[in-house]
Amino acid sequence: MSNRPANTIATLTIYYESYSGELTQRGVSVTDFDEEQMTGLCHLRERERTFRYDRVRSCSNAKTGEVVRNINQYLMEHYRQTVRYTLDVLYRNHPDALKVLLYVAKADGQVRAPELKVVAGFLKVLTRDFRIDEGSARELLYCFDAPSLHGFKVAVGRVAARGNPGTSRSLVLACRAIVNTGKTITAVEQEALDYLDQRLPFE
Repeated sequence: MSNRPANTIATLTIYYESYSGELTQRGVSVTDFDEEQMTGLCHLRERERTFRYDRVRSCSNAKTGEVVRNINQYLMEHYRQTVRYTLDVLYRNHPDALKVLLYVAKADGQVRAPELKVVAGFLKVLTRDFRIDEGSARELLYCFDAPSLHGFKVAVGRVAARGNPGTSRSLVLACRAIVNTGKTITAVEQEALDYLDQRLPFE
């Protein structure tokens, strides 16, 4: 699981046995999990709690009543159906493309709504997940610190080294579109576009 902001993966109803042996029923809006435990908002205590699977005596989907026998497997199946999963895959597999987009978007001082719309469009093309919106794009970009010029060039080099012409072409087009959302092109933006054309030329 990533360290990005959490969203609810599933809401479960569990009977949970505490260390002292007390058995309680509670709802849990799960936001994170691994092979041994899950974390989420405990509706009984009204705060975030972590629950070990081996202390859960029964579990069901809070909305449908479906009995959950393997909690980790169940959460993984639900997680893979969420836009959060798509964003986590992007975060893990395309950090350099995201850094390039962030550098170009912030080249004029701030990331504006029209620029986020372009970024969201690029991410949709890359993933074929059309649930991605401007809010998702902002969340993903701001998982990274804004790169320096050197960091931008390193990221471009890594994208080039991956040798995926389709992704490279889409990235260059997205960066051009980001710059074109402004009334004028700054020197920093032009330098970035020139470097992209040099390192990621169209065939």
